[in-house]
Amino acid sequence: MTTLDTPRGPAAPGGSRTERWYGRLDAIAYVGTLNLLVIASTLAGGIVLGWAPALAAAAACSRTRLRGDTQKLVRAFASQWRRRFVHANLLAAPSALVLAALGWNLAAAGTPWLRAALVAALAVAVAHLLLALAMDAHYELRRGRCLRLAWEFLLRFPGAPLLLIATTALVGALTALVPGLLPVLSVGVWIHLCTALCLSFFAANDRNLPDAA
Repeated sequence: MTTLDTPRGPAAPGGSRTERWYGRLDAIAYVGTLNLLVIASTLAGGIVLGWAPALAAAAACSRTRLRGDTQKLVRAFASQWRRRFVHANLLAAPSALVLAALGWNLAAAGTPWLRAALVAALAVAVAHLLLALAMDAHYELRRGRCLRLAWEFLLRFPGAPLLLIATTALVGALTALVPGLLPVLSVGVWIHLCTALCLSFFAANDRNLPDAA
């Protein structure tokens, strides 16, 4: 959300309601713009090499917004996408291989119990990817340590991946019901909500860490 440095004047009547509506419209405009940026940058990277830096850039921009810092979204996203292009692809490569293998086996699976197991494994892999991308945006970590800590976080706090999976499933279900949401809102809402959840997980974990002393 951008601000303009102006003198403070008297509050307008009903200003609180106006501010709430402005905040809601601003949030919708933000996730809509983020949605378009993720789709455009994914296509710009040829999809295979574009989706990981697109999600990484979206997570970084969402973190900035959630912290209350100002940013010019299009410029910030483009800068993050270029800067994280190689790094994000390498970070997401293990998850991409796992997701591709699980998806291939799911398409060929015949028995219901095997399909259910593969769907559960896919959900866990997606949750790990989201944790890794958010952790990479939030902390300064090497790729290997980021992937390892994401797995440790997933195993130690099972509620975290469950919330990420539930959010992903909810957005997916709404998009299936209203396919027109996909090009305008779904991806932006999904990555922003998941980033917000991850940051809340990290903040709760940081509060429980022992003091450095």
